[in-house]
Amino acid sequence: MGKLKWYIVPALAALARNVKGSAQAFTPVELSTWATSERLEFPCGMAAAALGTLKNHGYVRPEGMRRNKLGVVSRWFVTPLGLQAAQAALRATPAGPAPDTKALATCLWNLLRIRKRITAADAAQTLVDAGDAFDAQVRRIGTLLAAWARHAPKAVAVAQKHEAGRIRYVLVQDVGRWPPPSRAGQLHPSDFAHAEEIPVMYRKAPEGSGTP
Repeated sequence: MGKLKWYIVPALAALARNVKGSAQAFTPVELSTWATSERLEFPCGMAAAALGTLKNHGYVRPEGMRRNKLGVVSRWFVTPLGLQAAQAALRATPAGPAPDTKALATCLWNLLRIRKRITAADAAQTLVDAGDAFDAQVRRIGTLLAAWARHAPKAVAVAQKHEAGRIRYVLVQDVGRWPPPSRAGQLHPSDFAHAEEIPVMYRKAPEGSGTP
């Protein structure tokens, strides 16, 4: 799979921060404003190009025109799939939100990243407090590991050999700090981790850098 066009992640991240649902309309001008930052110039022409690419992926849809003081502009909406993609792309950025470190999925994923291979029982012995319905937690952890192996085979796999009759799961690829997908069709930050380098003409020099 080739690299994503450089403008995909900034555009999606901007939509994640500013669009609250699939019923909220926006324009290319608004996307340009949202995606422009202290480090990035995102002109209207680039916003229009980004929307065309996002439309091809099924992330946005055009619907009608709106007249304002500048003339007639197109109106766009983010699709349900696009809302998911936007959140995943935002999480893939350096300034994006971090996963909940207390959530079971995050703790289990971090443990697997460290140990490389694990069974549900082994994980429960490390993650579950005494008296917390241990057997039920083992089943819950096992269900989560199985879901990762099923829906994110690039990250987690079932080992060929069992351990004392227990299913053992192995780390195939570390996909970053966010736990792998646990359901069909779920997008992940790693899906947006490899993009083209931003062209120099769209980069802004940090304030005080002395770069003209």
